[in-house]
Amino acid sequence: MSFYEFISKNPSIIKPFALFGTSHILALTTVIFFITVFTNLSNKYERVHKFYKAFLLIALPVQEITFRLWDCFYQDLRFESLLSLHLCSIAIFLCIIILVKYNQSMFEILFFWGLGGATQALLTPDISIYGFPHFRFFQVFLSHGLIIATIIYFLLVEDKRVRKGSLKRVLINTNIYALFVFFINSIFKTNYLFINHKPYTPSLIDLLGPWPFYIIWLELIMIVVFTLLYMPVLYVEKHAVKEELEASS
Repeated sequence: MSFYEFISKNPSIIKPFALFGTSHILALTTVIFFITVFTNLSNKYERVHKFYKAFLLIALPVQEITFRLWDCFYQDLRFESLLSLHLCSIAIFLCIIILVKYNQSMFEILFFWGLGGATQALLTPDISIYGFPHFRFFQVFLSHGLIIATIIYFLLVEDKRVRKGSLKRVLINTNIYALFVFFINSIFKTNYLFINHKPYTPSLIDLLGPWPFYIIWLELIMIVVFTLLYMPVLYVEKHAVKEELEASS
């Protein structure tokens, strides 16, 4: 396979991406293995801890810049090629910021946006014609895998926690952000978050009815997913309170 085929806009040799095909399963397995190994080693060895954090801080912007260059020069130079307002794209910037200087509010947004969005993107990636071993195939799994890796790093290595009440705050902030994005879409004729119209390529959104009714379903799905992510937080909080009561009695 040539390098041109590897970065091509319309690959002719590489087969289209197959959902839960062999390459998809191997990619998911690799992401899980990588996160598990480096999280465990970071907790045992300080040198690995420092290396892992530095790796995340370098890999996140490098892969994002590389993708933007590919999208601009090997795709079409357009507004979306230079900037993305999708949740996972913003999550990458949040990862970089808190790796440089930790911020609790940003981490809580990243927790919900990253785990909710990146997990879905790994399970059902929207890469259609870009199967293994195309550049886009590797970039999608690398970028979303790094988001989840960063969140797990802060949870299990840095011992950070999501505060009680964060679900309500993030839901409000997400809807405010979605309203902002709706106006940006209207001005620049973009479709970030898919709130101005359905994606042109087939997707699960097609099952949710016409615009704007599918947005209501997306809102409900978001509430359910974020609530499921928040349930362990409530369990930990309840368990901590119980331990404090037992210790004081």
